[in-house]
Amino acid sequence: MADVAIQKSAALKFLQGQGVGFDFNRYFFLIRRRLWLLILIVCLGGLGALVFLLREPKVYASRAVVQVEQEEAKVLGSKVEAVQSDQLEAPDLMETIVESLTSNTVLIGVNQALGLDKDPFITKDPFNPPWVPEKPDTELTLADKLRKKIIVTLRRDTRLIDIVAEHTDPVRARDMAAAVVHSYLHQTFEQQFKTLSEATSFLQEEADKLKTKLETSERQLQAYKEQHNAVSLENNEDIITAKLKELNSKAIEAKNHRIQLESDIETLRKIPPSDTERMLQIGSVTQISEVSSRLSLVTKAEADLAALQKRYLQLHPKYIAAVTQIQSLKQSLKEALRDAGKILETEYAAAKESEDKMNEALQDQEKEALGLSKLAIPYNTLQREVDSDKAMYDALQTRIRETSISQGVEKSPFHVIEEPMVTSKAVKPDIPKGVGIALAVSFAVGLTLIILMDYFDDTLRSVDQAEEFLGLPALAVIPEDPRSGNLHSAFESKDSRQAEAFRNLRAAISLLGNDDEARSVFLITSAVPGEGKSFSSLSLAHSFALNGYRTLLIEGDLRRPTFQNAFKDLATHQKVGFTDVLSGNCRADEVAVQTKYENLSVIFAGRSAPHPAELLAAGSLIDVISELKLHFDRIVIDTAPINAVSDTLTMISAVQYVCLIVRPAKTRKTAITRAIHLIAKAKGNLAGFVLNRAKFTVGSGYYYYYYGKKYADKAY
Repeated sequence: MADVAIQKSAALKFLQGQGVGFDFNRYFFLIRRRLWLLILIVCLGGLGALVFLLREPKVYASRAVVQVEQEEAKVLGSKVEAVQSDQLEAPDLMETIVESLTSNTVLIGVNQALGLDKDPFITKDPFNPPWVPEKPDTELTLADKLRKKIIVTLRRDTRLIDIVAEHTDPVRARDMAAAVVHSYLHQTFEQQFKTLSEATSFLQEEADKLKTKLETSERQLQAYKEQHNAVSLENNEDIITAKLKELNSKAIEAKNHRIQLESDIETLRKIPPSDTERMLQIGSVTQISEVSSRLSLVTKAEADLAALQKRYLQLHPKYIAAVTQIQSLKQSLKEALRDAGKILETEYAAAKESEDKMNEALQDQEKEALGLSKLAIPYNTLQREVDSDKAMYDALQTRIRETSISQGVEKSPFHVIEEPMVTSKAVKPDIPKGVGIALAVSFAVGLTLIILMDYFDDTLRSVDQAEEFLGLPALAVIPEDPRSGNLHSAFESKDSRQAEAFRNLRAAISLLGNDDEARSVFLITSAVPGEGKSFSSLSLAHSFALNGYRTLLIEGDLRRPTFQNAFKDLATHQKVGFTDVLSGNCRADEVAVQTKYENLSVIFAGRSAPHPAELLAAGSLIDVISELKLHFDRIVIDTAPINAVSDTLTMISAVQYVCLIVRPAKTRKTAITRAIHLIAKAKGNLAGFVLNRAKFTVGSGYYYYYYGKKYADKAY
């Protein structure tokens, strides 16, 4: 039974090095039990922090606020460009500015301005022992110390930078904040001036080089002009180009005129000589001077006839004269048209000759233009090079003048919107905050200490913990005995809780087995000495006697007997007892002594035996117990600690149930598990365990008996 129980318990996991699940209730009661320690640590921590903060000097802070503009100020106007331009809205640049405000260069400038190397608030080192002579700080060391007194932060989602300086003197704090701003701005101006100076020098060197190159290009261009007589080359190019366009236009006109005449001649040849109407539809024919003049006369005469028709009849002399004139003019026009073909051919020959001359003149002009172009190519190349060098030289000269002017102008994208001021309220030490942090840290340290103490505590402290760990039922929980003197029965104490606990133990044991005969012999043992097994054996036997059972208490601890202290009037060290029965010198009923308690007899250990283990191993114990069961209803055997000697293991086979006494917060888990293992190995029937000498303050065991205390107080 016990072996099966331990296989299912946390003890097996403990022996195998495994952990147990986290129990909130256990730690809750653990903290309640150690609450005094937690309160002590918290009070000491808070008090220590309060004393420390009260002794600390008051520190004042002064703040300056700097705004970084969206764009750098243009002191010289928008046309003067900066040599070095930054995108001031970039987040990385804002962070760079924040870090630059506490750079070594800036802080060294602050030190030089205020003489902080002699300020004890800045130069003191709390970690230096007083017997070590102070060494003068270097500039870097002093900058590191000063950096701890200056806080620079960027306000979120803004371009505002807070510069806070701390010092025990509020005026000194204001001066430090102002000095940081001034030092940074001065450093910025110096960097700008240095950059502009270097840029001016570089630009001047480039301008000198470009000037030399420009002079060389101009000399080459002049030499080319003199060599090829190209002084008026540009004008000649313009004249030749204009003539070329004019000749080309005339050549095209002559060609078009020839083609038109050639087409009209072909059309005229296809028209009969008598068809004057169709002949007059040809443009070249109508442009012949003779044809054109006669056609005009015909047109005028027809117009006059049309006017006469409105006034006269056809037989009128004027009308007849007009008709006769028109007929005469038309006949003259026909005669002129007979010679139109010859006239057009003559004009065609003249047009062909004019076209040939124009083409010849155009070719001559093109040759002249081509020769001039060959001459102009190197000329234009040299001219472009001169123009390019001149433009670059002029631009460099302009940039040099702008940079030279910018050197003497201080421009900065920073604007101080809040000057540092002297304050009368100290920012350090913040006593409420410091004490609050100390209390929180002390509370955490206290909790950690309590948990560590419990973690390294290898004992069982409560009923719940013991039942979970051992896998065995708790038969009873015996309160701490206020009397620490001689051995006595719990029923003699004024603390009725002990008596009630043993009544519970008696009731728990009475429920074991199937009948009353199967629960008559009990062995009381413990893992190690000092657990209170003798007190428990005596009190359990007394409880059986009070219940009317004929009870026998056997002192089975043959090495360190103690019952003579409880019954001083009945026994001495030389009193015959259990050893005499085991050795066969007398019978058990002969050595049993009636005590002052009704129904309770006791067999003392007897005279000292040289070899108790061999005496118990002789095998007569079972017969002795069987004989005693004839005379007593209950037999309680008090034995030696099971882990100390082997006497108890020999006696286990003669009893029906074994009760293990465990002292909370005293017996180690390893000792208890070993005792259970030995009982199981000896095939003992382990009924359960008894927590003896429990201190009912705070814990699981407290609530185990708290609600029955007012009833236990009225037991007598």
